[in-house]
Amino acid sequence: MAPSVTDHVVPQFSDTLLRAVAQHAERQAHLTGTYLRNSGFCPDGEIRLPGPALLELAAVLELGVWERRGIRQYLPADLLTYREAADQLAARCMKGPAEFQGRNAAPLSLRIFRVWVEHFAWDGPDLLDADVVLSDADHEDDFIDLLAEFIWTHRNELQHLIHAGGNDEKA
Repeated sequence: MAPSVTDHVVPQFSDTLLRAVAQHAERQAHLTGTYLRNSGFCPDGEIRLPGPALLELAAVLELGVWERRGIRQYLPADLLTYREAADQLAARCMKGPAEFQGRNAAPLSLRIFRVWVEHFAWDGPDLLDADVVLSDADHEDDFIDLLAEFIWTHRNELQHLIHAGGNDEKA
């Protein structure tokens, strides 16, 4: 029997992706909440904003994190800069809540999420406490330099792992 117009196709997602998406959402919520508390936007601890406006703010803040960590250069060239995204969000906010209604109410948030899914190791923040960009071969020399810097910076932690692994082999 052919599917009818009323049949709903529910996409299947891996547990790994679902868990990563939930953790990413938690990190964005924490980043946004911290920003709002520290910026003075909610002095009494409460703020009322449309949900899509908060999603857009989280996306802008995440862009800022990526730029400060020096990984923006490994992401798609057509991605807005933090400054561009912040300016666009401010302009939308000045137009009022209607800017954050409808089907395309949070386009930057969707774009940032797509970049994160396609270019980042989903478990990087939880396993390594770092954003790990999965880069293409065009940046191989940069990758080698970053890997060498990472290994040198974390040589003491890695030494512990090497010794722990060596003990398992002897057992």
